[in-house]
Amino acid sequence: MTYKNLYIIGNGFDQHHDIPCGFPHFMTWVKEHDAYFFFKLSKVYSNAWNNDWWKDFESNLAQLNININASHIGNLYDPEYITEGSINKKTEIASLKVIEEFEAIKDSLKMDFQNWLLEAYEKCNSDKKIRLQCEDSIFLSFNYTKTLEDFYGIDSKQICHIHGVINNRDSMIVGHGQGLLELNDIVERQKPRVSRRSCITLNKNSNLEFNLHILLPTHIELATQKSMESILSLKKDVEGCIEKNKRFFDDILDVQKIFVYGFSFSSIDMPYLEKIIRRTNPDTHWVISWYSQEDKRRIMDFVTRYNIQNITINKGIKYLDIKI
Repeated sequence: MTYKNLYIIGNGFDQHHDIPCGFPHFMTWVKEHDAYFFFKLSKVYSNAWNNDWWKDFESNLAQLNININASHIGNLYDPEYITEGSINKKTEIASLKVIEEFEAIKDSLKMDFQNWLLEAYEKCNSDKKIRLQCEDSIFLSFNYTKTLEDFYGIDSKQICHIHGVINNRDSMIVGHGQGLLELNDIVERQKPRVSRRSCITLNKNSNLEFNLHILLPTHIELATQKSMESILSLKKDVEGCIEKNKRFFDDILDVQKIFVYGFSFSSIDMPYLEKIIRRTNPDTHWVISWYSQEDKRRIMDFVTRYNIQNITINKGIKYLDIKI
């Protein structure tokens, strides 16, 4: 089917409609309704006690200091202090504990995330607040709510919920955007470094020096590996989402205008925009709204990076007359 307009809908769109669906709201809900999950999360991510950590919740799921986490678990379950089992079995316990912690986090995350959004959405008494050109339009929603369907009466066939919807927990996708290469880089940066001042000189008259190398015990090495695998398991399968929604990307070829409302332009979601740019005409007119200065900075970075020429940038999502 041919569409003239594409709407890209982000979290700010729902917040504009008085739905308290920002990640800081999620933190407050978790503290009140599932303190045990909050404890499990903050036990692994020490910064989870900080409100700012939740502002970029999904990205920060990848920002665990893997070396410190593995060393902490390893010290708690050092084979030397475990009395039962073979040496191999005792060596594996630290890595099993890493897996156990992350599985508990993953199990609670999706359930709590859905319950929180359902509660926030059901309490909302908002109404239409902007004019949407529903005819000849297709919608890409990064929200899990059904604001477009329920508030604006848009046919669900016109909407691609790229990360799922709240009434179907199995469809909901939450996670960071870091792949194996990026995580390896993070781990390398986190490794303790030995400066040249810490090098050992054999004697005062010799220029021969050698660097100290830290050899990790096997159980900590295994815990590090499982920490890496666990973090990787929290990654959004962006390529999978694109492939699963191939029909949507086939339907935007003739789009003449792209409206962007409440979208953060975070690095996690950039592959979707790259796909849209490749599938649409370079002369397509972009109309993008922004709320904070940080939003505006990200938008300008996006515009510069992808050489978007035909663009209108508006401050805020306008309260337009919605009456015909």
